[in-house]
Amino acid sequence: MTLSPYLRSGKSDDTGNANPAGRIRWTVASGTSQSGNFLKSFVNLGFNADENGRRVFDGVNPNIAARQVPLNLRFAVPGGAATLYEPGSEGTLWWGRYDDVARGRGVSSLLDRCTATKTCPKVIETFGSAEFWGLRMSPGLIGTAASTDLPLPASVRRYYFPATTHGGSWTGGFPVGGDPKLPICALPGNPNPSMDSLRAAQMMLVAWVRDGTTPPPSRYPTLAAGDLVEANAAAIGFPSWPGAPRPDGKLNAFLDYDMGEGFRYRDVSGAITRQPPAIRGTVPSRVPRVDADGNETAGVPSVQLQVPIGTYLGWNVQSAGFGKGGGCGFFGGFIPFAKTRAERMAVGDPRLSLAERYGDHAGFVAKVRAAAARQRAAGWLRDEDADRIISQAQSSQVLAD
Repeated sequence: MTLSPYLRSGKSDDTGNANPAGRIRWTVASGTSQSGNFLKSFVNLGFNADENGRRVFDGVNPNIAARQVPLNLRFAVPGGAATLYEPGSEGTLWWGRYDDVARGRGVSSLLDRCTATKTCPKVIETFGSAEFWGLRMSPGLIGTAASTDLPLPASVRRYYFPATTHGGSWTGGFPVGGDPKLPICALPGNPNPSMDSLRAAQMMLVAWVRDGTTPPPSRYPTLAAGDLVEANAAAIGFPSWPGAPRPDGKLNAFLDYDMGEGFRYRDVSGAITRQPPAIRGTVPSRVPRVDADGNETAGVPSVQLQVPIGTYLGWNVQSAGFGKGGGCGFFGGFIPFAKTRAERMAVGDPRLSLAERYGDHAGFVAKVRAAAARQRAAGWLRDEDADRIISQAQSSQVLAD
């Protein structure tokens, strides 16, 4: 008996030990990054059905998980970060059925096996900007031809947390200089958090599974809305001024590999019999467009993005070593706003200054309070998180003198 059905049953185990859980009625799994990739592979490979044909997880939340995890193949090293020759993006990446004509892989879905056994979980997928720029998320939304939005099944919701680094900032608050800078990246770290929105999404998943409460409609960038464009400054509408970084050349290209005859692509399984894998070409990818501040517009924006203190990026600039000048992994960057109009005009920065936006510190806090109220009313911010964010704004140095 596998763990989830055992805990559900309330019965003793095979050796007579009492069930420590009593009786569990619902099970929900959440995985972030690699463990989110694992959840996708877990469902794709049919493991959401136990040996008796019962559903294992009633709901799953793959968070910031753009790929499958390469665990079911010879010499597997589960993990990776979508760098050269690392498997994980070769197979099925979409929740609805899609014909991968561009790579010649046929029609498939991550839910094919669980649909056949009637063991599919409810799914809430969450992710942010760095997954587009650094982890090759695009084909999961618009296919390998990048020509159409792929429809989601009724059992799946997708929520996008715009303008975030991989996993969002963990420092919180409103640091005027951004998060600490990584030595290999040229720009300060992106301080825009996603945890507050993620907690709300996970509570929505629990309510969906437990109470049948339907979550709000999916919110993410689409081709139809004009949200997804090519990864260059002109296409995304990125602001320009002397010395400003540019998004051009920062996308981690999605490569189409020939892994050899022993590799089963849909399942990221089998054996890679061609080493190194041959690169057959590049799969077209798209990224979200931005506003005049350089900030993304689609999805579920955090309070910090609604009351910005700078430009929050899903990409950064590598400052040294091999690849200098290109993208800096999946670490998002930050470009602060000038404090005053005179400061921004002196460097030719077209983005409004903090003073032009908010007037003074009290005006900034008032904007944060209003944004937090909107998020709370929409169900995207818990009360305690709203109170914390307002307190952080009050104690911040934004226009504090």
